[in-house]
Amino acid sequence: MLQGSASMGRRMFTLSVVVLALWAATAAAAGVNPPPRPLHKVGDHWTPYEPPTEFPADAQVYIIKPGDTLWDLARQYLGDPYLWPQLWEHNQYIKDAHWIYPGDPLVVNVQAKTAEAPGEGAGGAATQEAAPQGTPAAGAEGAAGGAGEAGAAGAAGKGGAGMAGDYVVVGSEDDVYCFAYVDDVDAAPRFTVASGEHVQYQDDFTTGDVVYVSGGEAEGVKAGDEFFVVSPGRTLRHPVTNAVLGRVMRYVGHIRVICTQDHTATAEILSSCDPIQIGDWLKPFEPIPIPMAMLTAPTDRCQTPNDKPKGFIVYSKDDIVSFGQDHVVMVDLGDADQVAPGTVCTVYRDNPVEGMPRIVLGELAVLTTGNHWATAKIVASNAPMSIGDRVEVK
Repeated sequence: MLQGSASMGRRMFTLSVVVLALWAATAAAAGVNPPPRPLHKVGDHWTPYEPPTEFPADAQVYIIKPGDTLWDLARQYLGDPYLWPQLWEHNQYIKDAHWIYPGDPLVVNVQAKTAEAPGEGAGGAATQEAAPQGTPAAGAEGAAGGAGEAGAAGAAGKGGAGMAGDYVVVGSEDDVYCFAYVDDVDAAPRFTVASGEHVQYQDDFTTGDVVYVSGGEAEGVKAGDEFFVVSPGRTLRHPVTNAVLGRVMRYVGHIRVICTQDHTATAEILSSCDPIQIGDWLKPFEPIPIPMAMLTAPTDRCQTPNDKPKGFIVYSKDDIVSFGQDHVVMVDLGDADQVAPGTVCTVYRDNPVEGMPRIVLGELAVLTTGNHWATAKIVASNAPMSIGDRVEVK
């Protein structure tokens, strides 16, 4: 009897491996990362992760079922499938968002929205996070168009608008996938856009066009690989100290490799924020979660400065001189300054009359961060802002 049970167990494990192998083959054909390895048994199911066993008292936990995807669960619990990065961000034990495993737990109450949890499911083979082509699970389709903006705003409202005390989405896909980041001034690309299918009569390229990459199989490029397309910009200097902060790198699009040659690759443009040009740089694509923030009562003119980190607005999208609510900017605070996505900051200006109180201009919420820089969306403004205005972490 024991021998029969052991034999049955081996057959079941073999079947699981075969199923997983079939998933891997499908994923490879679709350009999705292969499933994480190795699997180990946790309770009654197999998983490559180390899922948590304890949760906060107010956590709503859903047990992943066969067929589930983060895309569909975001639609169910957050009201918008494009908010799937929010689920991923709050379940960081999941190392690859393309692969979630039946039986693993998922915290789903990541914003102020109630929903009835479905019943629990049992374990089995991996469930591929296979959202429709061009959605954030496979890429960032919609980053350049209205669909991305409307999708990211979701139930919380466009631009993160909400009442004080609400936990809301503070940006859109356009804000994170079509803005910029800071790189070293001497950074160089590994791959570039080297040509295009219609380069003889086309100076720039956009969504749906085919372009050619300056690296192929010999350089490790594979069919299905995805890249951000970035345009190197100007050297960024601090508006007050004139110190070099780095080089502005603008996101202009997103491509997926169709096939490879020895030292070149053929790719399709999945989305474009601005015209893509020959010579633009390529950066490996990674999904960028759209952060959420707790909007508290706005800082008023009678509040005195606190002792939290302070910095400056150092760059605005498209180098706009004067800006306000819903504009995206860059500040000189980042990870090293205890600033993270979702951090809310007060924007203010020193009073030109010495000894007088500061002038409060509004608030911004951080979207993405680097070591000493962050991108942020202005969520409230009562006066025009400009480069050099100050920020203070609330």
